[in-house]
Amino acid sequence: MKKQVTLYAFLTLLAGCGGGGGSSNDGGGTQVSPPVTPVKPALASIDAAASLKKFLGTEQTGVELASNDGYLGTATLSVSLETGQPTPLIVNGVTQQAASVRVISLLRSDANGRLRYRNTWKLHLDAQMKPVGMAMGYADAGYKQCMSVSSQNDLPGTTNGSGIYFSGIQTSNYAQEFRAGKYAHYCDPGNTSASSVEWSIAAGSPNPYFCLTMPQATASAKTRMCIPVDSTGALNSSAWVRLYDTDGQVLVDYKNTALNKPVEQLSTAVDSKNYWYGAVWRPQDGYVYQTYEGTRFASQQACRDQTTINWQATWNASNIAWTCVNVISR
Repeated sequence: MKKQVTLYAFLTLLAGCGGGGGSSNDGGGTQVSPPVTPVKPALASIDAAASLKKFLGTEQTGVELASNDGYLGTATLSVSLETGQPTPLIVNGVTQQAASVRVISLLRSDANGRLRYRNTWKLHLDAQMKPVGMAMGYADAGYKQCMSVSSQNDLPGTTNGSGIYFSGIQTSNYAQEFRAGKYAHYCDPGNTSASSVEWSIAAGSPNPYFCLTMPQATASAKTRMCIPVDSTGALNSSAWVRLYDTDGQVLVDYKNTALNKPVEQLSTAVDSKNYWYGAVWRPQDGYVYQTYEGTRFASQQACRDQTTINWQATWNASNIAWTCVNVISR
């Protein structure tokens, strides 16, 4: 019979060490090895401008993407054209007419297939596919925030770099309604903050990724969406979505590695007082089948993405998953 590990293992473990007074120093000193800095993977050069245009200009619904946070969640990324004549976007009282409107949607579901989160970004684009404004929505509450545009940048051709697609002011005063007999999208002044939409190139196999990163909005994390491309910007049918917290730490990855695999070099320097190990569990009720405390990882991400332990050779069922436990001792 397998031993059940109690659920508190999935909280941070704090092992307190007693004893008062300061530590002695014999003057000899202790040599501390410098931390291991992971080598950044080589990035291929791709046509970023062509990749952006094809990303936004191609109707697509992403394949089902699996999460790596141990909760068996999935996500679907889609890009669509809003049909009909584009409605004017009025920003701070100034009317701007978009040539097209593209809607990016990220739908996240739980292990039972129930939709838990719906995040949407509606980009109002000019004829050169440069944004004149963007609306942001979440769940089924419609669009509640918007971002005006103060600066736009041309993306380069062949590059392996990163940069700002456009910058502006983010506000919660957004509405789609009639005013003075005119129906339009309104992005009005209010509680504001500076925001940017970023683009970047990420390593992948066999193809690199072109990524767009959306700023954090109401009830949503900062979100990076990546599509595999070749040197001409042609799209692959796979995707990789990463969510970040307010400190820039990775919350969760959603990806499909069947067609294209992200390539990252994660730190292998394990801190004996702050490390991670993996476990096999059932997310629905927290039942733990087995822990692998003997194999330690330097970070949660390294533990989530590990290939050292083939746990599925021992445990194989549709309702169990690999999760990670943080151990902190003082």
